[in-house]
Order: sequence, then structure tokens, then C-alpha cells
Amino acid sequence: MSGTRTVVVRKGDGVRDFEQHMSDVLRGGTVLRVPQTISYAGSLGRSVSLAQMIATWATSSLQPRALTTLSADGESNHERFVSRLHGLAVAYYATSIIAADGITDLRQTLLNAAKPRIIAMSKREFAKTSKGRLTELVFVHHAQHEFHFSAYKRKPVLTEVMDPQIHGELIVSPREMNALVIKILETLNVTKKDFVRIESLLLHREVPLGRLLHETFRNTAEHAYLDLKGRIPSKGLRCILIAPRMVAPSALQPTALVSREHPRLRSYFRSLCDRPTPGGRQLVFILELSVFDTGPGFADTIQHRDTDEAIRVSHCFHKHASSKPGPNSGLGLGRVLRLVHELSGFVRFRTSTTEAFFSSHMEWSPDSDPIPHIAEGLPKAIGTALTIGIPLAL
Repeated sequence: MSGTRTVVVRKGDGVRDFEQHMSDVLRGGTVLRVPQTISYAGSLGRSVSLAQMIATWATSSLQPRALTTLSADGESNHERFVSRLHGLAVAYYATSIIAADGITDLRQTLLNAAKPRIIAMSKREFAKTSKGRLTELVFVHHAQHEFHFSAYKRKPVLTEVMDPQIHGELIVSPREMNALVIKILETLNVTKKDFVRIESLLLHREVPLGRLLHETFRNTAEHAYLDLKGRIPSKGLRCILIAPRMVAPSALQPTALVSREHPRLRSYFRSLCDRPTPGGRQLVFILELSVFDTGPGFADTIQHRDTDEAIRVSHCFHKHASSKPGPNSGLGLGRVLRLVHELSGFVRFRTSTTEAFFSSHMEWSPDSDPIPHIAEGLPKAIGTALTIGIPLAL
């Protein structure tokens, strides 16, 4: 095809690679070549970062066309491809997905292969939605099971969907989110010893993991479901990812996890790698909670529009700074940072042209709002990708 370029996503790409791909696709006229799988099933934010890049690619192209190494008749590989967020995102957003033969368009075949998994999510049949030590719950705009009961008390009516505050109230409570995490972890390939380590956090009196998931997904629902004109867009994805990770220290590299350097970033990850481990095991045990959406992005929906974008993103983490009215305005993300600090974790937040990073090593006064470090000048991404990592004792 004349005037097109091919952007190749590799299996081992990290976050900074995805940022470079984002720069490439925003120049327009690109075909995207995607792998069947990505390393570590998207370890520590890679999955949602790749999905954000795919959504950005699709919205920057009039006819987003993807290439794969999938065979035209490989049913099991088709199911495996769409069982991961990046594969489902490609199938959802691309206008065509060309098989290895260079001819066959697999898009409809892949969408059909994804249907049983989407239905299983809505029924909380997580054994049918999980792969190894990873579960991704995907919410697809205008699909029959868009508001499945894993995250919603019930299916909203249209007027409730159009009111962000009411929509947010329909997200299940932190305690129910805690129960959701427990049910998913019981389904995953997690050893009893590993589960006990995580369970101590789940049974905390403040249910911190359930609250973390509740606050992040609720913010996604309130900020991401409508476009800036208050309309429901024709296409959109939201996702909750839950995964306990046994990560090699070599994988905890800034190039794999964040777009830019941030204060105390390296010292934080070094502290994780330097912790004593029984039997000399060279692994770091981290629970990942990631949330992704393809909405307008926090930088555009937050108030204080007279300031630059970096300040607007910083305001997302302040109390009472919000794009929505009501008594709960501006409480969610600031509370997330406090909980993450309490649990010795980190947060990576990517929206529009900025990235925010916060870890328990960053200094802040308990009497003030915890504020992440902001990196500016990144390629303009669609939506918001947020990853929380909570280290667990081996």
C-alpha cells in the first residue's frame, strides 16, 4: 500500500519501546505488526501500556490495519491471541488483521473467538478468563456484557451511564472488590504459600487492595466513559488487570516500566531487589493491579483548564480537584497514593502527554497531599493507563 509504514511490536518490548511506537504511529499512515504474545504476559504495566499504544494507533489512522503471524486456520492460537488485552484491543480497533499468509483477514474470526471469554467474565467464571498467573477483566463499549457484575452492582440504565457521579456509585464497594481479588487469586496458578502472603493484605482492616482497585476503577468509570462533549463514543475499552508476579531483578528496569526517569525511581526498585530472600532466590514478588481506559484522559477532564497539562495532572491527585461535582470529588487518586505509600508500593500513571510516577521512597508530609513526579512532553496517548505494584514478602 503506497505511503504506509510498518511499526513492528516485538515480544520483549517494554514501556519505552511502546512510547517510541506511539511516536511513530502518530505520524500517520502506519500498519501495525503485533506479536502473538508479549513477555511476562505484560509484566508490571506492559500489557496496559501496549493496549494504550494500540488504541492511539487506531484513532490516528483512517483504516487501522494490523499484521500478525497467526495462521489462517489456527483456532487455538486465535483464542490465545484474544485472551490477552493487547490481542483483544487489536481485534476490536483494527479494520483488518492479516494472517501469516498475507491474504486472510482474521478480524471477525478473532472477535468471534473472544466472545466466550467476555461472557465468562460477566458470569465470574474466572477459570475461563485467566491464563497462568494473570486475569484481565475487559469492559467493551456497546457490548451485551459491558457492565458485567465483577465490577458493577447491576447494569446501569442510560441516564445513569450519562451521569458520571451516578455511574461511579454503581461500582461495587471496596469490600466487594476485595472479595473479587480473592476469588481471582484462588482461580490463578498461585501456590498456597503465595496466597497467604497476599491474603494478609486483603484481610487488612482497611481492605487496602480492594480500596485501591475500587478507587482506580471508579475513577476510570467516572472520567473515561464519555467523551469531552458528554457523549458515549462508538468504541471504547476499559480493563482491570490482577496478577501476582515473580519478577527477576533484571526485569525491574526503568526502560521496561516507565517512559522517563523519575526521582528515587532507581533507588526504589533497587530496594526491592536488595531485600533478603530465603534460599538465595533471585526473585521479587509483586502484586500488580492495573487499570486501563480509552477515554479522553484525566488531563483533559480535570478542572483548572487555565493551567498547563502537567499541573492539571498533578491536580488529579489533590483533594477536591475534579471534573465532576459531588461529595466524593477528588478523593480517589490522592487516597490511592496514600495506600500505595502505606504498602511500600509504586504507581505509574500515563495520560495524554504526561506520565506520573510515585513510590514509597518519595518524600511527602503526612499533613499534605502526596504528589507524584510528573514527566512531560510524551506522545499524546489515548485514555489512561495506571499500574500499581505492591511488593510482597517471599
